[in-house]
Amino acid sequence: MEEFFPGKGRIRSPVVGGIFYPEDKAGVLSMLSAPLPAGQNAEKNGRATALIAPHGAWEISGSVAKAAFSAAAVTAADRGGAKSPSRIVLMGPIHDLREDGLFLSDSHAFRTPLGDIPVDREISEKLFSCSTLFEINDIPHLREHSLEVLLPFVKYGFPGAKIVPVLMGNPRPALISALARALRVIFEPILDDTLLVISSNLSIDTDETRSLGQAEECIRRLFEKDADALIAGLAEKRFKLCGGGLVASLLKSGLVDSMQARLITRPLLKGQTEDGAVIYFGALSYERVR
Repeated sequence: MEEFFPGKGRIRSPVVGGIFYPEDKAGVLSMLSAPLPAGQNAEKNGRATALIAPHGAWEISGSVAKAAFSAAAVTAADRGGAKSPSRIVLMGPIHDLREDGLFLSDSHAFRTPLGDIPVDREISEKLFSCSTLFEINDIPHLREHSLEVLLPFVKYGFPGAKIVPVLMGNPRPALISALARALRVIFEPILDDTLLVISSNLSIDTDETRSLGQAEECIRRLFEKDADALIAGLAEKRFKLCGGGLVASLLKSGLVDSMQARLITRPLLKGQTEDGAVIYFGALSYERVR
Protein backbone atom coordinates (compact mmCIF):
# COMPACT_ATOMS: atom_id res chain seq x y z
CA MET A 1 0.00 0.00 0.00
CA GLU A 2 1.14 3.52 -0.74
CA GLU A 3 -0.05 6.70 0.94
CA PHE A 4 0.51 10.36 0.15
CA PHE A 5 1.32 12.81 2.92
CA PRO A 6 1.50 16.57 2.27
CA GLY A 7 5.07 17.71 2.70
CA LYS A 8 6.38 14.13 2.75
CA GLY A 9 5.23 12.78 -0.61
CA ARG A 10 4.42 9.15 -1.36
CA ILE A 11 5.24 6.65 1.37
CA ARG A 12 5.29 2.91 0.77
CA SER A 13 3.51 1.34 3.75
CA PRO A 14 4.27 -2.14 5.16
CA VAL A 15 2.24 -5.06 3.82
CA VAL A 16 3.70 -8.02 5.76
CA GLY A 17 4.16 -6.41 9.18
CA GLY A 18 2.59 -8.66 11.80
CA ILE A 19 3.09 -11.64 9.46
CA PHE A 20 6.79 -11.79 8.59
CA TYR A 21 8.01 -9.58 11.44
CA PRO A 22 6.52 -7.63 14.40
CA GLU A 23 4.33 -4.75 13.31
CA ASP A 24 4.99 -2.66 16.43
CA LYS A 25 8.13 -0.78 17.43
CA ALA A 26 8.52 -2.57 20.76
CA GLY A 27 8.42 -6.00 19.13
CA VAL A 28 10.98 -5.03 16.50
CA LEU A 29 13.36 -3.48 19.05
CA SER A 30 13.07 -6.52 21.31
CA MET A 31 14.31 -8.77 18.52
CA LEU A 32 16.98 -6.40 17.19
CA SER A 33 18.50 -5.66 20.61
CA ALA A 34 18.73 -9.32 21.70
CA PRO A 35 22.14 -11.07 21.61
CA LEU A 36 23.02 -13.05 18.50
CA PRO A 37 22.76 -16.85 18.74
CA ALA A 38 25.94 -18.90 18.91
CA GLY A 39 27.56 -19.39 15.51
CA GLN A 40 26.33 -16.05 14.19
CA ASN A 41 29.01 -13.46 14.61
CA ALA A 42 29.94 -9.94 13.68
CA GLU A 43 33.73 -10.16 13.68
CA LYS A 44 35.61 -7.00 12.81
CA ASN A 45 37.31 -8.52 9.79
CA GLY A 46 37.08 -5.56 7.45
CA ARG A 47 34.84 -2.95 5.94
CA ALA A 48 31.64 -4.60 4.69
CA THR A 49 30.75 -3.19 1.29
CA ALA A 50 28.14 -5.79 0.35
CA LEU A 51 25.86 -8.17 2.23
CA ILE A 52 23.70 -11.12 1.28
CA ALA A 53 20.87 -11.56 3.79
CA PRO A 54 17.74 -13.77 3.76
CA HIS A 55 14.14 -12.61 3.41
CA GLY A 56 12.24 -15.29 5.31
CA ALA A 57 9.92 -14.60 8.21
CA TRP A 58 11.84 -13.32 11.22
CA GLU A 59 10.84 -16.26 13.40
CA ILE A 60 12.69 -18.50 10.93
CA SER A 61 15.57 -16.50 9.44
CA GLY A 62 15.50 -13.20 11.31
CA SER A 63 18.56 -14.09 13.37
CA VAL A 64 20.55 -14.68 10.17
CA ALA A 65 19.53 -11.31 8.70
CA LYS A 66 20.35 -9.69 12.03
CA ALA A 67 23.83 -11.24 11.99
CA ALA A 68 24.44 -9.84 8.50
CA PHE A 69 23.45 -6.31 9.41
CA SER A 70 25.24 -6.51 12.76
CA ALA A 71 28.44 -7.36 10.91
CA ALA A 72 27.98 -4.34 8.66
CA ALA A 73 27.17 -2.07 11.60
CA VAL A 74 30.23 -3.27 13.49
CA THR A 75 32.54 -2.62 10.59
CA ALA A 76 30.82 0.71 9.99
CA ALA A 77 31.78 1.77 13.51
CA ASP A 78 35.31 0.43 13.13
CA ARG A 79 36.49 2.06 9.93
CA GLY A 80 39.29 4.17 11.31
CA GLY A 81 37.41 7.44 11.02
CA ALA A 82 35.52 6.67 7.82
CA LYS A 83 31.88 7.63 7.97
CA SER A 84 28.95 5.26 8.02
CA PRO A 85 27.22 4.66 4.65
CA SER A 86 24.81 7.39 3.68
CA ARG A 87 22.93 5.09 1.30
CA ILE A 88 21.91 1.43 1.34
CA VAL A 89 21.26 -0.12 -2.07
CA LEU A 90 18.63 -2.71 -1.22
CA MET A 91 18.08 -5.29 -3.97
CA GLY A 92 15.55 -8.10 -3.88
CA PRO A 93 13.76 -10.63 -6.11
CA ILE A 94 10.10 -10.48 -7.10
CA HIS A 95 8.17 -13.62 -6.16
CA ASP A 96 5.36 -12.88 -8.62
CA LEU A 97 6.57 -14.75 -11.70
CA ARG A 98 4.50 -12.52 -13.99
CA GLU A 99 6.82 -9.56 -13.37
CA ASP A 100 9.78 -9.09 -15.69
CA GLY A 101 12.26 -6.25 -15.38
CA LEU A 102 14.26 -4.05 -13.03
CA PHE A 103 12.00 -1.89 -10.91
CA LEU A 104 13.00 1.26 -9.06
CA SER A 105 10.65 3.01 -6.65
CA ASP A 106 8.88 6.31 -7.17
CA SER A 107 8.10 6.60 -3.45
CA HIS A 108 9.73 9.28 -1.32
CA ALA A 109 10.10 6.95 1.68
CA PHE A 110 9.47 3.41 2.91
CA ARG A 111 7.72 3.06 6.27
CA THR A 112 8.97 0.76 9.04
CA PRO A 113 7.90 0.30 12.69
CA LEU A 114 11.04 2.26 13.62
CA GLY A 115 10.23 5.20 11.36
CA ASP A 116 10.36 6.14 7.70
CA ILE A 117 13.45 5.59 5.54
CA PRO A 118 13.90 8.18 2.75
CA VAL A 119 14.51 6.97 -0.80
CA ASP A 120 17.59 8.34 -2.56
CA ARG A 121 15.65 9.48 -5.59
CA GLU A 122 18.68 11.13 -7.19
CA ILE A 123 20.57 7.84 -7.31
CA SER A 124 17.44 6.03 -8.50
CA GLU A 125 17.21 8.45 -11.42
CA LYS A 126 20.86 7.78 -12.29
CA LEU A 127 20.22 4.03 -12.31
CA PHE A 128 17.17 4.57 -14.48
CA SER A 129 19.30 6.41 -17.04
CA CYS A 130 21.69 3.44 -17.34
CA SER A 131 19.37 1.11 -19.27
CA THR A 132 15.94 0.92 -20.86
CA LEU A 133 15.43 -2.26 -18.84
CA PHE A 134 14.98 -0.16 -15.69
CA GLU A 135 11.50 1.08 -14.83
CA ILE A 136 10.41 3.54 -12.16
CA ASN A 137 7.30 1.68 -11.08
CA ASP A 138 6.02 1.30 -7.53
CA ILE A 139 3.44 -1.40 -8.24
CA PRO A 140 5.88 -4.35 -7.82
CA HIS A 141 7.25 -2.73 -4.65
CA LEU A 142 3.82 -2.40 -3.06
CA ARG A 143 3.18 -6.15 -2.89
CA GLU A 144 6.67 -7.66 -2.55
CA HIS A 145 8.16 -8.66 0.82
CA SER A 146 11.80 -9.36 -0.07
CA LEU A 147 12.91 -5.79 0.71
CA GLU A 148 10.35 -4.98 3.38
CA VAL A 149 11.50 -7.65 5.83
CA LEU A 150 15.02 -6.13 5.82
CA LEU A 151 13.98 -2.49 6.23
CA PRO A 152 13.88 -2.52 10.06
CA PHE A 153 17.49 -3.79 10.11
CA VAL A 154 18.48 -0.87 7.88
CA LYS A 155 16.70 1.69 10.04
CA TYR A 156 18.14 0.21 13.24
CA GLY A 157 21.74 -0.13 12.06
CA PHE A 158 21.96 2.94 9.81
CA PRO A 159 19.32 5.40 11.06
CA GLY A 160 20.60 8.29 8.94
CA ALA A 161 20.93 6.42 5.65
CA LYS A 162 18.74 6.66 2.57
CA ILE A 163 17.78 3.58 0.55
CA VAL A 164 17.87 2.77 -3.14
CA PRO A 165 15.24 0.00 -3.57
CA VAL A 166 15.69 -2.25 -6.62
CA LEU A 167 13.55 -5.28 -7.52
CA MET A 168 14.33 -7.85 -10.21
CA GLY A 169 11.65 -9.95 -11.84
CA ASN A 170 12.64 -12.95 -13.98
CA PRO A 171 16.44 -13.05 -13.59
CA ARG A 172 17.33 -13.46 -17.25
CA PRO A 173 20.84 -12.69 -18.56
CA ALA A 174 19.92 -9.30 -20.07
CA LEU A 175 18.63 -8.04 -16.72
CA ILE A 176 21.64 -9.42 -14.85
CA SER A 177 24.03 -7.67 -17.24
CA ALA A 178 22.10 -4.39 -17.19
CA LEU A 179 22.09 -4.25 -13.41
CA ALA A 180 25.76 -5.25 -13.20
CA ARG A 181 26.77 -2.43 -15.53
CA ALA A 182 24.60 0.10 -13.69
CA LEU A 183 26.03 -0.90 -10.31
CA ARG A 184 29.55 -0.44 -11.61
CA VAL A 185 28.91 2.88 -13.36
CA ILE A 186 26.92 4.52 -10.57
CA PHE A 187 28.46 3.13 -7.39
CA GLU A 188 32.14 2.57 -8.16
CA PRO A 189 32.91 6.30 -7.59
CA ILE A 190 30.89 6.43 -4.35
CA LEU A 191 31.47 2.95 -2.95
CA ASP A 192 33.09 4.27 0.24
CA ASP A 193 29.76 5.86 1.11
CA THR A 194 27.54 2.94 0.05
CA LEU A 195 26.42 -0.43 1.41
CA LEU A 196 25.08 -2.94 -1.12
CA VAL A 197 22.54 -5.40 0.28
CA ILE A 198 21.05 -8.33 -1.62
CA SER A 199 17.98 -10.07 -0.24
CA SER A 200 18.43 -13.74 -1.09
CA ASN A 201 17.93 -17.20 0.36
CA LEU A 202 20.57 -19.80 -0.53
CA SER A 203 18.55 -22.78 -1.77
CA ILE A 204 15.18 -24.50 -1.93
CA ASP A 205 14.38 -28.10 -2.87
CA THR A 206 11.90 -30.79 -1.93
CA ASP A 207 14.83 -32.99 -0.91
CA GLU A 208 16.81 -31.83 2.16
CA THR A 209 20.12 -33.33 1.02
CA ARG A 210 19.85 -31.72 -2.42
CA SER A 211 18.91 -28.38 -0.88
CA LEU A 212 21.93 -28.41 1.43
CA GLY A 213 24.20 -29.45 -1.43
CA GLN A 214 22.91 -26.58 -3.55
CA ALA A 215 23.49 -24.11 -0.72
CA GLU A 216 27.06 -25.31 -0.13
CA GLU A 217 27.87 -25.19 -3.84
CA CYS A 218 26.36 -21.73 -4.08
CA ILE A 219 28.53 -20.53 -1.19
CA ARG A 220 31.61 -21.89 -2.94
CA ARG A 221 30.77 -19.92 -6.09
CA LEU A 222 30.18 -16.79 -3.99
CA PHE A 223 33.63 -17.15 -2.43
CA GLU A 224 35.15 -17.68 -5.88
CA LYS A 225 33.16 -14.67 -7.17
CA ASP A 226 32.39 -16.72 -10.26
CA ALA A 227 29.49 -14.83 -11.86
CA ASP A 228 29.46 -16.93 -15.04
CA ALA A 229 29.21 -20.21 -13.12
CA LEU A 230 26.42 -18.79 -11.00
CA ILE A 231 24.50 -17.56 -14.05
CA ALA A 232 24.91 -20.94 -15.76
CA GLY A 233 23.77 -22.76 -12.63
CA LEU A 234 20.68 -20.56 -12.39
CA ALA A 235 19.81 -21.19 -16.04
CA GLU A 236 20.24 -24.95 -15.59
CA LYS A 237 18.25 -24.94 -12.30
CA ARG A 238 21.26 -26.33 -10.42
CA PHE A 239 21.12 -23.26 -8.17
CA LYS A 240 17.76 -22.23 -6.76
CA LEU A 241 18.69 -19.29 -4.60
CA CYS A 242 15.84 -16.79 -4.45
CA GLY A 243 17.75 -13.65 -5.37
CA GLY A 244 20.37 -15.40 -7.47
CA GLY A 245 20.09 -12.99 -10.40
CA LEU A 246 20.90 -10.08 -8.12
CA VAL A 247 23.87 -11.90 -6.61
CA ALA A 248 25.12 -12.64 -10.12
CA SER A 249 24.81 -8.94 -10.99
CA LEU A 250 26.89 -7.98 -7.96
CA LEU A 251 29.63 -10.44 -8.89
CA LYS A 252 29.51 -9.46 -12.57
CA SER A 253 29.79 -5.76 -11.68
CA GLY A 254 33.35 -6.27 -10.44
CA LEU A 255 32.71 -4.11 -7.37
CA VAL A 256 33.73 -6.88 -4.96
CA ASP A 257 36.58 -8.37 -7.00
CA SER A 258 39.28 -7.18 -4.58
CA MET A 259 37.29 -7.92 -1.44
CA GLN A 260 37.28 -10.81 0.99
CA ALA A 261 34.17 -12.97 1.20
CA ARG A 262 33.08 -14.05 4.68
CA LEU A 263 30.35 -16.48 5.69
CA ILE A 264 28.81 -14.82 8.72
CA THR A 265 26.57 -17.70 9.80
CA ARG A 266 27.61 -21.30 10.32
CA PRO A 267 25.96 -23.77 10.41
CA LEU A 268 23.42 -22.75 7.80
CA LEU A 269 19.88 -22.34 9.07
CA LYS A 270 17.22 -24.70 7.72
CA GLY A 271 13.57 -23.84 7.17
CA GLN A 272 10.60 -25.48 5.50
CA THR A 273 7.79 -24.15 3.34
CA GLU A 274 4.13 -25.04 3.82
CA ASP A 275 4.36 -27.58 0.98
CA GLY A 276 7.40 -29.30 2.49
CA ALA A 277 10.28 -27.79 0.50
CA VAL A 278 13.50 -27.26 2.46
CA ILE A 279 15.14 -23.84 2.41
CA TYR A 280 18.65 -23.00 3.64
CA PHE A 281 19.44 -19.52 4.91
CA GLY A 282 22.84 -17.92 5.38
CA ALA A 283 24.50 -14.52 5.53
CA LEU A 284 27.60 -13.51 3.65
CA SER A 285 29.60 -10.30 3.39
CA TYR A 286 32.22 -8.87 1.06
CA GLU A 287 34.72 -6.84 3.06
CA ARG A 288 37.75 -4.74 2.29
CA VAL A 289 40.99 -6.35 3.44
CA ARG A 290 42.93 -4.19 5.85
